[in-house]
Amino acid sequence: MPNRLRVLLIEDNLDDVVLVRQALRDAAPNDFEIESTARLEDGLKLLREQRFDIVLLDLTLPDSFGIETYDRLHSLSDVPVVVLSGNSNDAVALEALERGAQDYLVKGTVSGELLVRMLRYSITRHRLMQDLQDSEQRFRVLSEQLPALLWTTDCQLRFTSSRGRGLPSKQMTPDQVVGQTVATFFGTKTSKAPLLTLHERALQGESQSAPFDSDGHWFHAHVEPLKNAVGEIVGTIGVAVDITSEYKLRRDVEAAHRIQQHLLPSADPRMRGFEIAGGCYPAERCSGDFFDYIPMSRGRLAVVLADVSGHGFGPAILAATIRSYLRTAAVLGNQVHEMLALGNRLLVNDGDANPFASAFTVSLDSTTRSIQFSSAGHPGYLLRKDGTVETLETPCVPIGVRDDEVFPLSRPIALERGDVLLIASDGVFEARRPDKEFFGLDRAVAVINRNRSRPPADIVTHLYEAACKFAGSSKLEDDLTVVIIKAVTRKQPLSEGTVPQKISDRIVTNSTIATPVR
Repeated sequence: MPNRLRVLLIEDNLDDVVLVRQALRDAAPNDFEIESTARLEDGLKLLREQRFDIVLLDLTLPDSFGIETYDRLHSLSDVPVVVLSGNSNDAVALEALERGAQDYLVKGTVSGELLVRMLRYSITRHRLMQDLQDSEQRFRVLSEQLPALLWTTDCQLRFTSSRGRGLPSKQMTPDQVVGQTVATFFGTKTSKAPLLTLHERALQGESQSAPFDSDGHWFHAHVEPLKNAVGEIVGTIGVAVDITSEYKLRRDVEAAHRIQQHLLPSADPRMRGFEIAGGCYPAERCSGDFFDYIPMSRGRLAVVLADVSGHGFGPAILAATIRSYLRTAAVLGNQVHEMLALGNRLLVNDGDANPFASAFTVSLDSTTRSIQFSSAGHPGYLLRKDGTVETLETPCVPIGVRDDEVFPLSRPIALERGDVLLIASDGVFEARRPDKEFFGLDRAVAVINRNRSRPPADIVTHLYEAACKFAGSSKLEDDLTVVIIKAVTRKQPLSEGTVPQKISDRIVTNSTIATPVR
């Protein structure tokens, strides 16, 4: 029968063999299948050839005697063993149990029912111990592979167990850790050290987490109270995960974030005829967007917004590089289209990485309250005070794509009081709500129109908040950068007889614009 337990009886007394068979048959007729042999060597051979659930072993055999019999069997087989002996010597029984025997039975003192219970219990206990040992082994292997240290302590905060890789600066085995105090092992210098505080609170019943450093390595520790079966706190149990790499990366990202924040304008410029404000909201700590205000000749101001594909650490580095190129180009160029052309050439010839970014540049002239723009794959939007919206763009690829790209410069565009120029990265218009609908230009324009009377800085904030609310999140998936330029007080006209034109008429052809820098 498939569920019968197989018993190997190693017994040289035939009468005892008959008694055991009869006792098991009477108490559990269909539960056991018994194989017997009179010699230890024959029993070992059967164990090598067949599967048995348990061994009933007499310690006195023709080829082996005493506790040595058990030792020989135990060293060659992991099958659970119950000693069945005619000797009621307590010392021998205790020695057999200490060496791993499941039980020690004296012949003639055990009934069939008790023998059945003993065998079943021994088999079950042995299987549970095997499962526990296997689990412990798997746990040990897993803990050694993970960059983590696991431990338990008593109420005096002395280690009672230790697993894992340990601290890189302390090459110690788990056995060497046991017995040390938490303060000694981790090298805490004060009683207020975070790690000691975690353990002390755990002894009071609180679960606590905190980072700590040890000899140049950073860990994140979690410590909980260790309780016994009746719920009494008998120590602590803790785990510390090595976060050194993550900590260094986070530190580098924070440094990059601070540098990038420093590269962004520290204040909005003050310029007659215009009110200007910008804001950059990274999706992560670092942004692939940037905006800048660059002074130019004849009292003009260039406003630049660039959008590098992606977000995070890499695009942020590229954004900082492009900013430096454009600032360098602004010193050499007299107009924003020349700045784009020279910055583009520097970027195209900067190694093999093929970086690129869309960009919009506009120069503001305070004497005429006019603007001239040039763009590289990035539009701007002029919101007239009468409600019309004009798109400012040129048919050019982003900078960094082609070394010989020509960036046209628009003719001067006169602004009336109340006109608003919107320059924004894709993060504004491509903010999406859960049903995948985009925020879009129309919603952005509506937000600006509702807030026209407010300062540009307020409009920037309202636009960001509206995009977040639309997306149903306090943080967007892409970087969002906005610059708002308002025309505020009228200055002298561009020239006598200037006639308002449509934006499509204000982009002049290559034959009539200033030649881009080569």
